[in-house]
Amino acid sequence: MKQSVWLVVVLLCLCAGCRTTAPLEPVTAVEGMDYDVSPEILKLHKKLKPLERPQVRYTVERAVKTADSCWVLVRVAIPYKAIWKKEFYSVDMIFHVPEGMMELGNLSLDSRTHKKKGGSDCGEDSSVDVETRANHIEYIYYSVKFAYDERMEENAEILLIPRLSNERYIFGYEATVLPLYWIDDEEEGLFWSECADLPQEVLLDSSPIKR
Repeated sequence: MKQSVWLVVVLLCLCAGCRTTAPLEPVTAVEGMDYDVSPEILKLHKKLKPLERPQVRYTVERAVKTADSCWVLVRVAIPYKAIWKKEFYSVDMIFHVPEGMMELGNLSLDSRTHKKKGGSDCGEDSSVDVETRANHIEYIYYSVKFAYDERMEENAEILLIPRLSNERYIFGYEATVLPLYWIDDEEEGLFWSECADLPQEVLLDSSPIKR
């Protein structure tokens, strides 16, 4: 599995509770107000409210394995006003098991253009248009397929490392963990058929799941 040193550093910082807020230069900022902060930072949080506004949420819709392949479908819920004008939201998706980790891609939500992009190198096919409105939650779906290994049977999860930025500041939120509970579809093939026509990784504006 592809491993990156910087990912390990980020994860260690998150586990240690590293929490600061700063301008884009230098870029160091993470969620949290449970420590002594300067009046300037308190004023900044009061103005931009990165912790008080509704947050982007994630749910695993499918985690299917069949033979030597697996498919994961993640639903992304985007509440109204979760991302303000001229803000940019991004989250790194990292597949993790005790033996190692693998980058699944990056999901970017750009309020300036309303273009949402997913994956590491999916090209234009990974973009969808989303526009939230009052009292409404918009959903998009990130689908990814990769090789399955028996070491993934237990304790597999997806780590989500989100951050929110504007023209001057960046806020990094604590990592979210999505446990994966595999559906063994090797014999029936019922669930695998839902992703048969999908590329290796793609961002969708609607769910491919048959309901």
